[in-house]
Order: sequence, then C-alpha cells, then structure tokens
Amino acid sequence: MKRKTLFKEIKYLDSATMLLITGDIYIEGDVIVKAGKNLSVSNDTFVIDSEHLIAFPGLVNAHLHPSKEIYGSILDTSPIDVVLDSVHKNNEMETPEGQYVAALKALTDGIKRGVTTFGLFTSRADHDIKAAKLTGCRCVVNFCQSNTWVGNGHKPQHSSVDAALDKFDSALSLYQDALISITPATASELSADDLLLLALHSVAKQNNTPFVLHVHEGVIQVELHTREYGKSGIQRLADLNILDPNTTLVHCCHLSVEDIRLLKASQSQIIHCPVSNSFVGAGTLPISELQNDLNIGLGTDAAMVNPGNNLAFDAMFALYHHGDADFSKKITAAKMLHMLTEGGAKALGLKNVGKIESIFKADLIFFEKSKIDSDYINTPVSLLKLLSNETPSCVLINGAEIISNGCFVKSEIKENDASFKLLREQVII
Repeated sequence: MKRKTLFKEIKYLDSATMLLITGDIYIEGDVIVKAGKNLSVSNDTFVIDSEHLIAFPGLVNAHLHPSKEIYGSILDTSPIDVVLDSVHKNNEMETPEGQYVAALKALTDGIKRGVTTFGLFTSRADHDIKAAKLTGCRCVVNFCQSNTWVGNGHKPQHSSVDAALDKFDSALSLYQDALISITPATASELSADDLLLLALHSVAKQNNTPFVLHVHEGVIQVELHTREYGKSGIQRLADLNILDPNTTLVHCCHLSVEDIRLLKASQSQIIHCPVSNSFVGAGTLPISELQNDLNIGLGTDAAMVNPGNNLAFDAMFALYHHGDADFSKKITAAKMLHMLTEGGAKALGLKNVGKIESIFKADLIFFEKSKIDSDYINTPVSLLKLLSNETPSCVLINGAEIISNGCFVKSEIKENDASFKLLREQVII
C-alpha cells in the first residue's frame, strides 16, 4: 500500500511566481497528488504539521562528471588543455574503485545541498550508477560513445557505430529503472562522425530521450571543427536534421549570429555551466538571446573546472556574470530558479520533475525555519540566496527519505568520506 502523507500549512515554492506560498502538500508513494489550500485527505493519511518548514522542489544538476570529483581545486583557473594535463597525470587513480568512491562523494555532496536529480555524463557507467543506486538519487545517465577525434590532446575512448549501439542497448537493459534513465551521448562535435551522430540521435528519438553532447565549448573547439568540416558544430547538426527537441547541448558558449539563429529555431535543450565556462575561458552562453525560445538547465560540469561544485552557487554566479557590462543581457533570479528545477529536468528529458504540483514526482527538500538565517525574505533572489547558503534538514527523493535531520539515512554513505580522503591524498599537483 502506498504511504500517504500530508504536509499541513507548509511554505513551499510556487513555480509560477517563484515565490513562497502557504498551503498543503499531499503525497501518495512517489508522487505529489495535490498541492493547495485546505486539502481534504482520508483518515489513513499521516499528517505532519509543517508551519516550521519551507519546501522546495529538489534541485536538478543537469550536467555532472561525477568521477572527476578527485581533481577538485588542483587549479584555480586554467585553459582546458592544462586542466586535462593535470587529470592525465593522475590517470592511475581512476580505477573502478576510485571512480566509484569519487562519484559517490560528488553525488552525496550534491544531495546534502538539495540536489535530487543529476545528469551524469560518463563513458564508464557501471561504477557511477553503482554510486547513484546507493544514494537513492534520481539520475539520467548520458552514456558517452565516440568513434573519431578531430580535437587536440587526449582523445576519448573509441567504438565503431555498431559497437556503440550495442553498448548502449546493454546499458539500457542492465540499469534502467524507476530512478535511473539511460540516454545516448557523445563527448562533443569533435568526437563523432556523421554516422554515429545520426545513429545516436535516432536511438534517442526511438526511446523518447535526449541525445546529449558538449558543443561549442570555446573558440578553439569551434575552430577545430570548422577546419575539419567547413562549418560550425551547430551548423553541422542542423544540416544533419538532428538539431531538434531530442537534442540537448551542453555549453554553447561561443556562438555566431547564424548559430544563434539555428538554435532559436530548433527547440533544442541547452545546459548552461557558467562557472566551468569561466574557469577555462571558454566564453559565455548568450542566455538573454535564447531564453525566450529554448529551455535551459544548469550544471556544475566537473570538480576539475568547478572547485565548489555547488549548483546553487553556479546559479548565483550566473545571475551576476551575465550582463556585467550590458543590462539588456541580464537574467532574473526567477529564471535561475526555473533553471535549477524544472528547466534542468526538461533538459534531461524528465517531464514530471522539478515542481511542487499534482502528478510531479515527490522529490522535495525541506528547510527548518529555526535552523536557517533570519535574513531571508520572499523574493526570488533571496530564495536563491537561501539555496546557496543553507543545507536542507530533510530530503525526499521519489517519496523516500534520503536525508533526515541533516544526516543520510544510510549509514554506509558516511563511510565513503575516509576512502575519498585517501584518494585525495594521492593527487599529483
């Protein structure tokens, strides 16, 4: 029998206004049945008087390389080639066990800060998924397959088109469940020929999931692609007829006027990684030109290019990073709250995640009023500040309690900290 729970007289985020309102939230099992004023429920419902609580939909980190948590804070800022050199010096640490320990650390740190859904970008899915299963988080695994490389430096793992599709089918059958979705991906526009791009996009369309890739991550990436193909990555995707709602693009921070025109007409999804892009000097997503036409989510990318790896900090950073010298390029705090929640979910292909509304998943984070600063007021920017500065006392994912009284319910999660500390002590700087 599904557990029935009513949070009575609770303040919660209204996604229409991005302000707090007071009402009730009624959950059955893993789904929010209703949210509103003075809800009537059956006698077998567990009622929690919740005047002392503030609820938000769980946050969505739409783009994360979890096993790269090992490399956080090695560099303060650097071009991507120098970043990758620092990673390659430590390749011996990326054993299966090392990847699992690092991924678990990345996911648990995110959950402690209120992230309940992750977009995990990986070519070695099994250990990342093992970590995700232990935490109980919701995740969309962007399973990365590549078959060429026209970039500089270290090339990604290669597979033939047939082998890549076989690997994807195997991952889908092994790992897909109520909390874990598997989607096709490739490292970037530099890592796949036309045949693989078309094949992965076709699989995404058949499965009604996104096809995900990094694209236009700085001027060098765009120039390398243009030198090889005679056009930008965005233009190539458009010419292949795969720049469409089934395609999710990460970064897009060096765009021409023509690229922007193609994107605005495409209905593609975009994931913005503001701190990462600034860290490597890749440029800035022209969000003000795209936000009215395209759905945009937010991601932290990887600890090696985002030392804080804190999603709500990325949101605060983006709020003031955009339009630093031009007010017409500013974005609002309400827009950032949308990107942190429903926008990120949509970018990952999740239709019922990111709001406190009927039929949405019961992914919720709760703050106790007595345990947070008294400074916050009911404006979008103050609520964004709350999410950036505070940690939730309770986290529900799919209706299950993952954090209670500020601590993980599963005690074995805490044991990972010692293993991660040992890994970090081995990092070659």
